[in-house]
Amino acid sequence: MNKSIKYMIVFVGAVSLIMLSALALSGSQDGIKLANPSQDNIKLANNDMPLYSEISASLAPLSPEELNNHSYTIVIGTVKEINPSKWNSIDGKRPDDIDSFSLENLIYTDITISVDEYLKNPLSSKEVTVRVDGGTVGNDTLEANHEPSFKTDEKVLLFLTEDVTNRTKDIEPKHLRVTGCMQGKFTLTDDGKAVRPDKTVSQEELLSTIKE
Repeated sequence: MNKSIKYMIVFVGAVSLIMLSALALSGSQDGIKLANPSQDNIKLANNDMPLYSEISASLAPLSPEELNNHSYTIVIGTVKEINPSKWNSIDGKRPDDIDSFSLENLIYTDITISVDEYLKNPLSSKEVTVRVDGGTVGNDTLEANHEPSFKTDEKVLLFLTEDVTNRTKDIEPKHLRVTGCMQGKFTLTDDGKAVRPDKTVSQEELLSTIKE
């Protein structure tokens, strides 16, 4: 009699486990449907995930003479404004359905330079927009280690070229890129130096290499 009771208990227990498992599975599936009633909600969830990446490029060394030869224009000026960063999309926001940066989907930042002097190919504008890859939009950050960095009110000498990249060249406003990435931007100091991360020369020496 005791053995029969034991077998009955085991059998009932097994059946109960099967039923509970089925109910749990059914409940979890219903929960997914309720939490994600449409594909749009899935996209929204993906878009809420912060993105962070660092990119760099192998730069061919350019001498001041080569920077001059490859540049469309060269300016001395002051950093007037570092504009809000944007995604290279139509509305400047992160595109749907992406979970990482790529050449097709990235962040850029426009820098407004108040021009004091044109050293090559003078333009009519007293300001130029310089575009660099990288920046922060919301919780998304892209660091482009090969690009120059800028600070408001910084005095700079910039070798600039037209934007020929497919990433942002057609996105307004009209803008220029720094020739040779970080190589084409020098900070001008009050003691007559021209400084970039890997090099310091006198402003007089640097200016002597620039020719129309």
